[in-house]
Parts: sequence; structure tokens; C-alpha cells
Amino acid sequence: MLIGLANEFKVKIGTFQHILEGYKIADEIATHGAGGSTFADWWAYKWEAFDAIPDNATMMLSRGVVTSVNSDSGDLARRLNTEAAKSTKYGYLPAEDALKLVTIDPARQLHIDAKTGSLEPGKDADFVIWNGNPLSNYTSVKQTWVDGRKYFDRADDAEARKTFAAQREALIQKALPERMKELASGGKDGDSKEKKPDDKESKPPSYQKHREHELESLYGNGSDRHTCTEEYEY
Repeated sequence: MLIGLANEFKVKIGTFQHILEGYKIADEIATHGAGGSTFADWWAYKWEAFDAIPDNATMMLSRGVVTSVNSDSGDLARRLNTEAAKSTKYGYLPAEDALKLVTIDPARQLHIDAKTGSLEPGKDADFVIWNGNPLSNYTSVKQTWVDGRKYFDRADDAEARKTFAAQREALIQKALPERMKELASGGKDGDSKEKKPDDKESKPPSYQKHREHELESLYGNGSDRHTCTEEYEY
């Protein structure tokens, strides 16, 4: 329907976002010239995703749709390389094509593929160096580069962690004698925390009492509780 409306008004759709059932109309999407961005393997968690399948990305690609994989999850969005690998698992997509789902193909959809999305002369030097296959769960990052500058190095990070641990231990040892004096004199955490006579008991909010009254007819007020005794026979 949207493609028909866009054609009527001579508007070209760039990319269908969250098109989890794009495989159903992949030919129409390709004919229109739009792209498709989908989740890797989320389906049936709500009605509009009821017919989503993990083969969706592969099937749209096979029909000529520029396809990418995305995620609304902040956790999965940091691991789109393994999200792309799921199309290799389910759709038997070649590894290089699967990696394009989260590199050059999204850049094409955003019309920034002249600057980023692949390793080519003249493009922005944004890349990651892995210690193995980037589509593997067992692979970790060795270095991260953005605009030609190194932003992360695992070897440097390991050394920095040792330095931070040594600094933390030194601070603890420096503060420990003073802390022991405070505890010995009954200061701070050593102070008595007995309840003062003028302290008021915390009362439940009024809406809570109203809610309890509403539920009383269904669940009782506690007065009908029974306790098992030896007189009961089973």
C-alpha cells in the first residue's frame, strides 16, 4: 500500500525499517528501489512480527533488495557482527555477504557509502581489527580505529588495568588506618543507630489502602487464613 502511494506521488522510499516480513513482498520492494532493514532472529513477540522469520534478510537479498540488519537493543546493537552471522546460520548466506549486512549495505541505505562502509582508499578510516573471524562469538576486538585514530587497543587496555588496580590498592592502604581509627572510636558506621522516640512510623500511601480495599472482595483481608493442625486428616 505504501509503495503504491509513493509511486502515485512520485516519491521514492529509501529504506523500510523493521520490515520483519519483507520476504513476503521482496519483489515489490526491489522493483520500487527501496532497501530493507530487519532484525536478525526476533519473531512472534508481537502481532506485527508474528510472521517474521530468521531467513528474512537472506531472502530479501536474493530478490535484489539492499538489506541491512539492525537492533533496538542497546546490547545487541553493539554486537551486530554476530547478529549478521545469524543469516549465515539460518539462511546459509556466505560470510562475506553476511558481514555486508552491517557494513557497506547500511552505508548504501544511508547514502554515505562513498565515505564509509568498506575498506577502500579515500574513505574514512573506521575499522576494527579482530583476533579471528568477526562473525564468531569467540572472537574479540584487538583494536578499534575511528577517523584514522586508534581509540582502543586491547594490549594497552590490559596494562592500564594493572596500573588502575595498583593505584586503587595504594589508595585503600592509605585510607585504611584512618578508617580503623573511626571504627575504634565509634564514629560514622560505629555510631548508634537506635530509633529515636520522636521517629514516626512510615505509613503506606493512601492509594495503597484504597487498592487493598478494592482487592479485599477477591482475596480476603487476611482474617480467613487457616493453619494446619494435627486434627486435620489427609
